[in-house]
Amino acid sequence: MKKRYLNTLIALVIFAALWGTISYLDRRASRQASKLGTPKEEKIFTLESKHITSLTFHPRAGEAVTCRHEGDTWVIAEPRKLSADQGTLSTVLNNLTTATVDETVDAHPSDLKQFGLDPPTYSLEVSTDSTPPKFTLLLGDGTPTSGGIYAQVAGNPRVVTLASYLKSNFEKTLFDLRDRRALTLDADQLRKIEVNSKGKKWTLEKNPEGVWDLVLPPPVRADRFSVDGLISQLRGLTMQSITAEDKKGQAAYGLGSPELRLQLTGPGGTQTLELGKKDKQGDRYFAVNSALAPVFTLSSTFLTEFQKDPADLRSKDLFSYSSFDAKRLEIDSPKGHSLFEFQKDNQWKQTEGGSRTISSARMDTLLTRLRDLRASTFPKGSDLAPLGLTKPAYRFTVQFGEKKQTETVEVSKVGEHVYVRLSTDPLACEVSKSAFDDVEKALTDL
Repeated sequence: MKKRYLNTLIALVIFAALWGTISYLDRRASRQASKLGTPKEEKIFTLESKHITSLTFHPRAGEAVTCRHEGDTWVIAEPRKLSADQGTLSTVLNNLTTATVDETVDAHPSDLKQFGLDPPTYSLEVSTDSTPPKFTLLLGDGTPTSGGIYAQVAGNPRVVTLASYLKSNFEKTLFDLRDRRALTLDADQLRKIEVNSKGKKWTLEKNPEGVWDLVLPPPVRADRFSVDGLISQLRGLTMQSITAEDKKGQAAYGLGSPELRLQLTGPGGTQTLELGKKDKQGDRYFAVNSALAPVFTLSSTFLTEFQKDPADLRSKDLFSYSSFDAKRLEIDSPKGHSLFEFQKDNQWKQTEGGSRTISSARMDTLLTRLRDLRASTFPKGSDLAPLGLTKPAYRFTVQFGEKKQTETVEVSKVGEHVYVRLSTDPLACEVSKSAFDDVEKALTDL
């Protein structure tokens, strides 16, 4: 027999032996599970979550919390009436009704203390509108390998193990279960954001086109990415801790002279968030919301994000087109008026101020140089005369996109400064002289 065939035969024999061993062990495990009364994928409770009407969370030491289903929502009923976190309760219910037994450890244990079940570390009492009307899940210690937790259903002596992740899903505190939203308005539906932080005041407001303006006044375009960052901070804003259940002593938390006052307006009304002084740890600020009862804390990052200078929120881009979707470029310069149009044969042609075909590469360079112009600083005041923009030296109008949008930028040079204004903005900005030198060079190269 050739050596390679012999090797193949040996490999097949080894594989067959391994397969037989695995099959034997699997059958043996199945027989043992059957003897202990642990069917495959046995649910700890065979009940749909819609039938659960209340849950009481009992730690071994500490305050019990009862949540009840009222109407379409869950509320905290004890130890005090509070709004509940619907997402957290939904997760608890889902895990409770889908949890399966990993294994039966002891069908008739003589000592529950060894499992941390006498008394249990935690218990979850469940009331239903079905059968059974009530049941209690008892949770004990973690298994030696930390891969599971010991558990028992009250009234049934056997001790089982459940997946270890269920421990954190079932063991909830009052703070875990309450509605921790620091803002109950929909952040994505906000129409106005008014900020006052130690003398810095600015307002963001959506214009009729649904675009955010920075109202200085006058209104100028806001930087889309900066506004998105602020909205992201507000979206899902949650309390880090509860300091007091009411605002009676809020002055003690620095809320008489807040570090930040934020007034937010949307379809759901107006809410005011105020941040006071730092807590003892120094990484959170005491806060209140006009629409909520407690004094709570928020991350210091939240304050930092809203302590911006108005200039940081202004849009620094002048043009918004992409060079590939530009269709028409009109230029007024010291050399006169020119018009360039993109033709159906994918060529650029000068149709006013001359008549010639323009190199696509050179036109792309000019469009790219114009698109790259960005504000570097924002001059104070609204008077355009000192900036030379009452009679600008250059005017560039670009038409682009399927909807034939147009944008016009005016440019003037005053000494070593280059001032620019988008025609729709009442205020001007300054751009880098070298950046506009590149525009002039590209213009000359045409």
